[in-house]
Amino acid sequence: MMLQVTNLEVFYGNIQALHGIDFHVEEGEIVTIIGSNGAGKSTTLMTIAGLLKPKKGEILYRGQNLGKFPAYKIVQQGISLCPEGRRIFSSLSVLENLIMGAVQRSDKGIGTDIEWVFSLFPDLKDRVDQPGGTLSGGQQQMLAIGRALMSRPKLLILDEPSLGLAPVLVDMIFNVIVTLRDKGTTVLLVEQNARQALEIADRGYVLETGRIILEGPSEALRDNDRVKSAYLGG
Repeated sequence: MMLQVTNLEVFYGNIQALHGIDFHVEEGEIVTIIGSNGAGKSTTLMTIAGLLKPKKGEILYRGQNLGKFPAYKIVQQGISLCPEGRRIFSSLSVLENLIMGAVQRSDKGIGTDIEWVFSLFPDLKDRVDQPGGTLSGGQQQMLAIGRALMSRPKLLILDEPSLGLAPVLVDMIFNVIVTLRDKGTTVLLVEQNARQALEIADRGYVLETGRIILEGPSEALRDNDRVKSAYLGG
């Protein structure tokens, strides 16, 4: 098992955001967590990435407890977070943003990986010297994912990658996610676009007010009446 989260509790001050959640991710899967705003989805991802510290619970990555690791050490272990809202370096060029994603690397494959990112997102290659802040929203999302890939993650964590994008760009982003999985990158995906997330994911979890209320294969969740009513518009 690649990732095992057990009895995870996270607080913001006196406010409890996660109430003992349990889930896992197998190597080679796309696993999605769906839920409404405020359900605790981003909190879950930031805790795995080491940006928040749990009050209780355990996060095991390939059998190793991540609880005491700082965020940069978690990246070194093979986990990369592409955060909600993109958070690219707006004053840096496309190329410089990608290089920043590889800041902890010292190998000679960085240039090859930049070309690989450009093969996934050709729009970025055409704008290699353009400041990130001048890109369109879709291009910024491509850059954010590309930057996350530059650390060569075994587990890529994506937080709302379709947020604010036109449908054609959403389709392109989701196609890239499937391509990444097919080429060996395990993906943990948080998405409000539940329909498309469940279409590409192998399994899913439904998070409500800090608790996981449903889990199972994506097809079963798509057919679940509660999921249909709350998240699929029918």
